[in-house]
Amino acid sequence: MVSPLAKLWHEPRRSALHIWFFRIHGWAGVGVGLYLALMGLSGGLSVFLPELRGSLVASIHPQAGSQRLSLQTLQDHILRGDPTLRLRTVYPGHSETQPDTFVEESADKTLREFVMDPYNGHVLANRKKGDTFYDWVRDLHANLLNKKIGKAINGFGGILLGITGISGLVLWWPGRRHLKASAFQISTRKGWQRASYDLHRLAGILILIPLLAASITGAGLAFSELTGRAVSTVLGPRTETLLPRAGKEDVPRNHARNRERMIHGGTIMTGNQQQAPKDVSLDEVAHVAQVQIPGATIVRIQAPNGKIGGFLVSLHLPGDWRDDGDNRVLVDSQSARVAGVQLGNRMTMSSRVLEGMTGVHYGQYGGMPTRVLALLTGLALPLLYLSGMLIWWKRMVRRDSNAAMKPTSAGAEIYAASTR
Repeated sequence: MVSPLAKLWHEPRRSALHIWFFRIHGWAGVGVGLYLALMGLSGGLSVFLPELRGSLVASIHPQAGSQRLSLQTLQDHILRGDPTLRLRTVYPGHSETQPDTFVEESADKTLREFVMDPYNGHVLANRKKGDTFYDWVRDLHANLLNKKIGKAINGFGGILLGITGISGLVLWWPGRRHLKASAFQISTRKGWQRASYDLHRLAGILILIPLLAASITGAGLAFSELTGRAVSTVLGPRTETLLPRAGKEDVPRNHARNRERMIHGGTIMTGNQQQAPKDVSLDEVAHVAQVQIPGATIVRIQAPNGKIGGFLVSLHLPGDWRDDGDNRVLVDSQSARVAGVQLGNRMTMSSRVLEGMTGVHYGQYGGMPTRVLALLTGLALPLLYLSGMLIWWKRMVRRDSNAAMKPTSAGAEIYAASTR
């Protein structure tokens, strides 16, 4: 007796499993297809929205000058306008015409984004973080505009996307004996309905691998704690990070700059004087980080906060696949001492998988070709939804037409004979 899986492999049209996969694919497509299309569209736009945001706003393009101002000088310019601001993140520019961007927290806990001209210190843009179209699209894609509930919904949406893709593969599979070039062609001579059917099948099979990658990583990002435990169980423990938590004493008592000082309770004591500790300059932090990883480009500098007791610098090496870089350096905020270094090429497999999920999901691996592929995959989901709905509508119309033609009594035998 032939097993159901063997029958599905050789003659799928005669397999009972094929019917079930057809129902699953149809239910998922009709039930959540519009939601998946929205996620694909917002995810595809998220890939290139940072560039579009910079290209469409001419005022944030500074004129190249002779020498860029230091990061600390730009931060001081911002504080002159509002001394109550607290630095959160710095995104240094990487070209002559790319500005430096500072994310600051105001007294009311609102985050503001300052786009600075690196040559004269002028503020090119001052906007509330989260109010731009880019932020809205990213929040829609990641959280459905509701972080608590939306992220969980997106997690289940990622699972449904994977189920839809796998069931679509089973429906596309013509059988081992019938696999030929026609399975990858679009017929234009049999009407638009057949063309939409062929387009649906071909587009689905072409983007299946990136679609499954988006499905797995999307669910993993939504259920991060569960994913972390599962990955660590399968692939081994994560990399033991050297980044200490806030509250630990990271400053050496005999440091050259603080040799005559004593650290006590978060306050620097010098003789009978007492004053609040002063952070080191951003330029010193950047220099210390680059000395630790020569040849790397600084992508982001995170200021000390409740979770990290120092400046966390993310750096990108030419060999890194991820655009954000795989390397980090923690710099003490009072002594400029290196408190920890994390190199991407020394991370365990578990850490690589977990930290790489965001990069894979948004096409941040492999440079421009991968980003284009992520964009096309996202835009293909609305196409698959529309073509799938046309197929479903055609079947519903045909079913209603057949039901209307079926006689109720005396003509039943004639109808049965005519439909054989």
